Amino acid sequence: MPTQASDLSREVLETHEMMSLPVDPFAIAGIEEIELAPGKYTDGFDARIEFIPEATRFAIYYRPPGSGRPRGRVNFSIAHELGHFYLPHHREQLLRGEMHNSTSNFRSAAEQEREADEFAANLLMPRDLFIAEVGRFRQRVCTLNELSELSSERLGTSLTSTVRRYCQCDIEPCIAVFSRNGVVQWAMPSADMKVMGMGYVPFKEPVPRDSKTREAFQTDEVGTAVDGRVMATTWFENPAVECVWEDVIILGRTGFAITLLTPDE
Repeated sequence: MPTQASDLSREVLETHEMMSLPVDPFAIAGIEEIELAPGKYTDGFDARIEFIPEATRFAIYYRPPGSGRPRGRVNFSIAHELGHFYLPHHREQLLRGEMHNSTSNFRSAAEQEREADEFAANLLMPRDLFIAEVGRFRQRVCTLNELSELSSERLGTSLTSTVRRYCQCDIEPCIAVFSRNGVVQWAMPSADMKVMGMGYVPFKEPVPRDSKTREAFQTDEVGTAVDGRVMATTWFENPAVECVWEDVIILGRTGFAITLLTPDE
């Protein structure tokens, strides 16, 4: 369902004649004459946009790629700040001098952060262009590793945002589950997955005991990837299939993991 964030992101792309992939958020910031200020900020810092009254312009402070921060995540952080710039109620707060360090990439439950995340995902991966790109990339549905390759080599986006967008676009029955230190933070199902009785995973609950995600969290290796068949009832109360294929990647040393579940019929 279209939202203000999705409609506005498309308007931005059409206005600047950038309706092709990959989308460069740095170029958009340049067109809007937003000052870009990379720096060696703290590990927990993603980015922040401010309005500078004496210069009558905006500035985005951000951590550049490197030191374990992939280019795709930085691109998403810049696109997230552009969400604060373009969304009217966000922009009004900035003009009043209100600011905050953003938590992007769907890691915050705050409404404004989620709105900026949705803007960023739609800006970097417009629905029609994204679906077409997935078709060109594999001419079929994608595994988690393939989505990782798509995000890093073709789209310049973060893995988390790409997997979430994949589910939003209803390319196949699937659900993305994002967890931190073994606790579910959110889930994004496709429409078909909901119809199959597998569209809900309880938030703020531990990942299931017999899941591959629990297995991945029990390892100490950075970037652990685990996949395999599990009973659908491991994750869902009333699934329409007996088994699901579970694909999970631990995201560096962050304590976060992204899981992709698909019917295994």
